[in-house]
Amino acid sequence: MARFRIASDQEAAALRPQLATERGLHWAQAYTRFPTNMGKLLLSRPAYGGPFLELFQRLMWDAGPLTRQQREMVAMVVSRTSRCQY
Repeated sequence: MARFRIASDQEAAALRPQLATERGLHWAQAYTRFPTNMGKLLLSRPAYGGPFLELFQRLMWDAGPLTRQQREMVAMVVSRTSRCQY
């Protein structure tokens, strides 16, 4: 049961360039080309989605002690542990 209206694929595609330009999210196109419901929800709510996606970009792509693959593995384990549906 959805509690928030989630953007359609077309709406998400239309919102993507604005968010990428305003927030400098260089990977936004790749992640919204085939958007998940979570991605569409974040795109639908720029006030919340923008800061969340900025943090996500820093955690997953900025330089740090873990490789990109290690970061993805941590994200997958956390998602499985918390029984995340996304």
